[in-house]
Amino acid sequence: MPTSDAPAAGTGRSRLEHLLRDLDAMLKQPYAFDVFATDSVNFGVLTTYRQTWESQSYQVGDLVSTIPLAPKEVRRYTTRRVDKRTRAQKEVDENLRTQRTDTSDTGRVESEIVDKASKKTNFRLTANESFGSDETMKVTAEQVVGGSQEKESQNTKRAFHESVRKSAQEYRQQHRTEIDTTSASEYEETTYQEIQNPNDELTVTYVFYELQRTYRLSERLHALTPVVLVANDVPAPDAIDDSWLVAHDWVLRRAILDDSFRPALDYLTKSFVGAEVNISILQANAEGQKKVVESIGEQVRAQRGVLSASEREVLSAVQQLGSSEQQQGFIDIVKGIFDPLGIAGTSDTGAVDAAELMVDYAKEARDRADRERARLLDQFTLAVSALQVAIDKLSTAVREHYDNVAAVDRLRVHVKENVLYYMQAVWSHEPPDQRYFRLYDIDVPMVELASDGVTVEVRRDAGSLADDLLGREIGAVDLPLPETQVVTRKLADVADLDEVLGYKGNYTIFPLRQNTYLTLRMMEDYLEVGDDLVLRDPDEFAQLTAEELAEIAAALHERDPDRFDELVDRIRAALVEKAASPRTGSDLVVVPTTSLYVDALVGTHPLLEDFKLIHRALDVKKVQADVRHQELENLRLARRLFGGKDDDPDIDKNIVVTEGVGVVVDTD
Repeated sequence: MPTSDAPAAGTGRSRLEHLLRDLDAMLKQPYAFDVFATDSVNFGVLTTYRQTWESQSYQVGDLVSTIPLAPKEVRRYTTRRVDKRTRAQKEVDENLRTQRTDTSDTGRVESEIVDKASKKTNFRLTANESFGSDETMKVTAEQVVGGSQEKESQNTKRAFHESVRKSAQEYRQQHRTEIDTTSASEYEETTYQEIQNPNDELTVTYVFYELQRTYRLSERLHALTPVVLVANDVPAPDAIDDSWLVAHDWVLRRAILDDSFRPALDYLTKSFVGAEVNISILQANAEGQKKVVESIGEQVRAQRGVLSASEREVLSAVQQLGSSEQQQGFIDIVKGIFDPLGIAGTSDTGAVDAAELMVDYAKEARDRADRERARLLDQFTLAVSALQVAIDKLSTAVREHYDNVAAVDRLRVHVKENVLYYMQAVWSHEPPDQRYFRLYDIDVPMVELASDGVTVEVRRDAGSLADDLLGREIGAVDLPLPETQVVTRKLADVADLDEVLGYKGNYTIFPLRQNTYLTLRMMEDYLEVGDDLVLRDPDEFAQLTAEELAEIAAALHERDPDRFDELVDRIRAALVEKAASPRTGSDLVVVPTTSLYVDALVGTHPLLEDFKLIHRALDVKKVQADVRHQELENLRLARRLFGGKDDDPDIDKNIVVTEGVGVVVDTD
């Protein structure tokens, strides 16, 4: 594959696109082999060989165990065979995310404004008048005018404000996936045995071997079957798509070559559609949540502007209040100078009160804007968390989906590379009736003879080397090409469509109902015409070993030396060819058994003391003397028997009583 457009490191998306593009290019490439046209027909001959297994001798295999035993030692042993297979798979995916926000805000404003003004004016006017003198008449008058004016003004304003805002939010996400698969199979076989060493002085080692059996394997030509081959349709490489896999998944599950492709097949048939729908739903959810976040973000930004404006209004109101109080103080100073008696009345405080009300209103508006901003921020945090969760779910689903998409494409490439294997599995699972009605109407061109036969002249032929070695007389004829004609027949008339003999490529092999001229010509080398029509292997030496061929040549040398001299070069060439040929007449096959073979290895050094060894030797001599004594006794008894004494020699005395004769006692 060209690598000029290979993605740079770190560009995951481009690597995925590159991988999927390469897999798609591989699927579009043509097959590396040729297939026959659909419904095309061919003829052939199916050769069947039969194997013969001849039992040979037993032999020992691998060493299994050894048991050394001292003299008179007894050991009990147990043979325990356990076949245990356990497969456990556990996959845990756990994700826990908790977010908790708890906000408590209490604001209290308590102000008491006391504006207290006290003005007090005291005046006293005294006038003294006197008339006359002291000598005549003196009149004194005193007039006192006094007055006290006090003015007290008090303005008390009490404002109390308390705001409580408490916000609590908790977000908890937990995702747990646990897959626990366990399969176990166990087979146990236990046998108890006892083994002992019967010797008093020698050690014995018992050796256990695996027992094997040998077979002589040979093959012989058994049958010839004329067949017709019908080509089936093979899908194009780009036709092996997802729908094709879904249509044949039940066959693929039975014939899959590698279990690593099963998850991709399961995903395609069970989860593919649901995964894409789930991704669409998750994508729509993420987009909707994103719009919610953007909307709340816009509201937060707008509320920040409102709060800034409120703060400016508070500042402006405070400044206006300060200006009003400053103006009121200046007026009071001027009035105190020019109207100390307060004749003009009290000063007007309405502007200051209005300014104070404006400050309070601006602060309340600012507090409301701040609370609204806090509420929107809480909603924004929650919306962002929900958006992150939606993005995580979407990314997980997309990752799993594209991983499985790549696995499905890998499965498609695998099926494409082994398409004949899987198509043969598909064809083998086709119902017989369905296969019959799919193929029965195919036209088959048949080559038939136009005449009944021809007259030929048989002549003697030199024959092959095998004929010469075996002493067979072979005749030869020249067969002229007969007149033939091509006749079109239906496949159901010439083949047994209910019996499938096998597959070759995209060919299905059916047996012919009758032999045809073409198949008969194919079978000429396998037929031997004599008194009976028999089958023979064209390679007659294929069933013979080099040793057997040499024995046949030796037999010919003894029977006909002259003929052997004529064939010696051909025999030598045949022996060389046979020795170099990979095909042998027979093979020796070793088959292990479930049994054991036991052998005993006796120790060479006795373990007795010298005294016991000497005593054992004397015991042997004593036994030898007893044997010699018994042999001599047997000779004496034989001599007694030949002397005519056939009575029992082991009696102590023998008394014989006769008439008119005294008693004779023979004590031998």
